[in-house]
Amino acid sequence: MLALFMGGALLLFGWYNVSKPSILVLHSYDPDYAWVRDVNVGLNRVLDKTYLYRVRWYYMDTKRHPSAGFKASAGIAARNVIASMRPDVVIAVDDDAQQYAARFLVGDPHVAVVFAGVNRAAADYGYARAANVTGILERIPLDAMREALGSAAGLAPPGRALRVAYIGDQSESVDGDARQVRRYDWKPLQLGTVLQVDTWPAWQAGVLALAASHDVLLVSGYRRLRRSGTDAGLVPAREVVAWTEAHSKVPVISFNGFFTEDGGMLAIGTSPYEQGEVAGRLALRIALGRRPAATLPVTTPQQFTVTMSGSRMRARRFVLPHVYEAAARTGNQYLP
Repeated sequence: MLALFMGGALLLFGWYNVSKPSILVLHSYDPDYAWVRDVNVGLNRVLDKTYLYRVRWYYMDTKRHPSAGFKASAGIAARNVIASMRPDVVIAVDDDAQQYAARFLVGDPHVAVVFAGVNRAAADYGYARAANVTGILERIPLDAMREALGSAAGLAPPGRALRVAYIGDQSESVDGDARQVRRYDWKPLQLGTVLQVDTWPAWQAGVLALAASHDVLLVSGYRRLRRSGTDAGLVPAREVVAWTEAHSKVPVISFNGFFTEDGGMLAIGTSPYEQGEVAGRLALRIALGRRPAATLPVTTPQQFTVTMSGSRMRARRFVLPHVYEAAARTGNQYLP
């Protein structure tokens, strides 16, 4: 009887584990990237009951290896992982995960796709009418940035509109950011140049030129800058930010919160925590709640983060209402 009981218990335990729904978190980038780290914080806030489901994490690492050949190989490897694991839900984070892996799952009746961190349009990946896809788009907080710049003291002479420029690298995510910047109604501010470059000398020349003719320089992605036209090695992010802060004659503000970690002054950015939390909740509603993905609408961000370096703010004599410093301190994102 004892042997029968133990055997039955083991079979029941095995059946329970095999029958649990499975979720694959597929990241475009590497786990050491600050954005990925913080998206994972949001995901782990939601995916905290792993006795109810299985979770596996996979990183394509395309930020550090941006060549077309590497991305194609990383996409094949990711699709092989999906084929062998056969998850119920794939949470695909950032644009490369969509382009090289998740979009091939459109229409698959056995797996749902929940996307996050998508800077481009969902339709770019065939998601517009896909019955097995939902997610949260990544949209830079343009309203919040315009409000902050409008409330800053002394950036433009009285009677003249504040002149704003934007510079970024030529990555897929920045393509989406630049498109948003161009289409946005910046009034009463004045949007000038929107520039994307792919080499370090072009970045340096762009920063100097834009700073000479604008009042504020906005940035988002800068991790895809090649050392030169003949050297494909990537310039470290901290080197990019340090040089930009030292040589720009006007304040530099980012749409990514990790900008201050890299040595920048101020960021008003998309919340990676929200991206992770929303994607996690959608995945659980599909995996545990048995909700078809098509019944869960695609969402856009409702939150943003403020990160700030007090010493760099003072050095620039850049003054914002105290609520911005309070927001940074509340989120533990204030550097003295």
